[in-house]
Amino acid sequence: MSKKWILITGGSRGIGRSLVTELLSSWNVIFTGRTETGLSDTLAEAAKIDSPFWARGYACDGKNEVQVEELSLSLLEEFGPPTAIIHNAGIARDALHIHQNADVWLDVINTNLVAIINWNRHLVPPMLLEGYGSIVLMSSITGLKGNIGQTAYAASKSAMFGVARSLAHEVGRFGIRVNCVAPGLIESDMTEAIPVEKLKAMKKNIPLRRLGRPEEVAKVVEFLIGENSQYITGQTIILDGGATA
Repeated sequence: MSKKWILITGGSRGIGRSLVTELLSSWNVIFTGRTETGLSDTLAEAAKIDSPFWARGYACDGKNEVQVEELSLSLLEEFGPPTAIIHNAGIARDALHIHQNADVWLDVINTNLVAIINWNRHLVPPMLLEGYGSIVLMSSITGLKGNIGQTAYAASKSAMFGVARSLAHEVGRFGIRVNCVAPGLIESDMTEAIPVEKLKAMKKNIPLRRLGRPEEVAKVVEFLIGENSQYITGQTIILDGGATA
């Protein structure tokens, strides 16, 4: 059994679940989530995929240093360093700026941003020794253009651009590439809850006149961690149907 593997954080729903099922055709996938139900649902979807590779899910909160350290060390001992890390886990905690407080901001920043270093400080050093690998940060066009009620979320997603650029300089000489993906409005449980007329108006602001599909995001990530993107690092790929054009 091949031990080559990739890590996907936040793989228990939405884009994360699509990442698991799409990438399972080419890699062994280890993913995390915060609920056992979400993990089970993703594993059930993965079981439907006809693939020679395997998927495993673990309950782990990325902002919890102890949980991340324990799981990272266990995975390294069993499988060795990952081929890729996809930092997908995130929350929004939407509210008008004047209705937020430091606790809300810390929750968003810790979940979306600090979790990156919690994972990287354990998993990246062994990758450096391997001399090969890819890191992908799941950002958002909100980090580029802003959005009402998402100042904390936008701050965390904008920060990812800087993290990717700086980290790309640090690890490039070891053969590790670091890039961002910035999706726009993607089909999800949240978009399904948007009233039909409001959603129709939102689509009119997208040149392609539709929402993105989770599997389309997964295909871009697949490109960034695969063999056809070996000279791409420190970049952000925008996937928004032209919304920021």
